[in-house]
Amino acid sequence: MSVSIASLGHSTVRLTVGDGVVVVDPGTLAPSQAFDDVAAFLITHDHDDHVDIARVTAAPAARPSTRVLAPQPVIDKLVAAGGQLEGAVESTRFDIAGFAVRPIVGDHAAIHPSLPDSPNVAYLIDNRILHPGDAFPDLPDGTALDVLFLPVSGPWMRYADAVDYVDATRPGLVVPIHDGDLDDVGRTLTDQLAGLLPDTVRYQRLELDAPITV
Repeated sequence: MSVSIASLGHSTVRLTVGDGVVVVDPGTLAPSQAFDDVAAFLITHDHDDHVDIARVTAAPAARPSTRVLAPQPVIDKLVAAGGQLEGAVESTRFDIAGFAVRPIVGDHAAIHPSLPDSPNVAYLIDNRILHPGDAFPDLPDGTALDVLFLPVSGPWMRYADAVDYVDATRPGLVVPIHDGDLDDVGRTLTDQLAGLLPDTVRYQRLELDAPITV
């Protein structure tokens, strides 16, 4: 089954099959179209750059059928929103808007030892597309990734860790995300990591809201 994928900036991505639209990590940096006519939001953790509480709250109010799948700290913040708020549980597969979604529950990558651990839920979609949130999670045995949305910047990560994760998971396509803190020069420099990836892996930065099919 072909899936349309689009980058909406920073860590926000949109996936579409037919009339089914899923948006992952609709944060405060996301444009307005990240919240329009969405069947389901998948939220990895409760940082503002990954979930805009006010706009996610408004979306189910405007479209009651909208579903929200998120870890408990996010659910706690959205509980007044109504709609279908669902906790992401590792062993539970969700069928959402034409997609099979498997949450991979873990922790946000460490920023500093003085900060407490916080939950991070990666989403494995149709067993071939991964949005890891702010972590580099272990994948279920036998997973063969067609697409990896790869974090490439932020206070919690190292360049080398991103490269090593690609080497470990061997996706067909790497799409860089989590780079809203970079200007054009920073993105150009960061994209040089493509030269360190395995020959079998294609690295492609997506133009904003310009979908490709995978």
